Amino acid sequence: MKKKYIFLGALVIIIGAAYYLTPSLESIVKTLVNKYGSEITGTEVKLEGFNLSLTNGEGSISGLTVANPKNYKSPYIISLGGVSVKVDLKSLTTDTIIINEIKVDKPVITYEMLSLTQNNIKQLLDNINKNTASAEKSEADAAKAETNDKAAGKKVVIKLVSINEGELQAVTPLQSEKSSLDVKLPSIQLKDIGADKKEGESIAGSISKILSKILNTASQTVVKSGLGDLKNVAQESMDSVVGGVKDKVKNLGIFGK
Repeated sequence: MKKKYIFLGALVIIIGAAYYLTPSLESIVKTLVNKYGSEITGTEVKLEGFNLSLTNGEGSISGLTVANPKNYKSPYIISLGGVSVKVDLKSLTTDTIIINEIKVDKPVITYEMLSLTQNNIKQLLDNINKNTASAEKSEADAAKAETNDKAAGKKVVIKLVSINEGELQAVTPLQSEKSSLDVKLPSIQLKDIGADKKEGESIAGSISKILSKILNTASQTVVKSGLGDLKNVAQESMDSVVGGVKDKVKNLGIFGK
């Protein structure tokens, strides 16, 4: 009986701590993802919403986008669809938050070329490789400076990230609209992010690993599908432009129907 009461008491403490931490955690997650995501990519990363249930540790993320680098026509390189998360509630009271699963459904990756050697996927990967170390240092420095904030400096272990039904859309060199040369992304999985570290992975490091995996998969898909063939994409764009002109001429009744 005594063990039962000890267990119930511990459960009450955990639930109470989770209730106390969760509202601030939701705000913190948005702030950290926006801040360190943007530092890593060198573009604007925006997370609009995050919520977490206190009963089962399940939550959802909404409105997560990664802006394109400068000089590209389309506003986003990555736009995530539905994102669900499962968090170990007990871990919220520790220095390492354990996320059992992050599931991403129907993300959209926009592929755009400026030249045969320059495209947005390659540029963003270059930015990530260049900026990740400084973003991690920035996060560590912030954690040291905010010693009175119990949520500052928390690490994470992500047991599984699964990304399904993704779509790779090409933007043609001649149009700002998306091309019909679109292909499906293969399913993506990452396991045990931060599990090989004593305290887990930093937020910046976790974001870097997830984005790098998505973009590297997209890059490989570009090569396999032929989307990187500038000639084919340009021809598709030209056909679309010519077709549009023909339709306008036809609608005006010029040269007959």
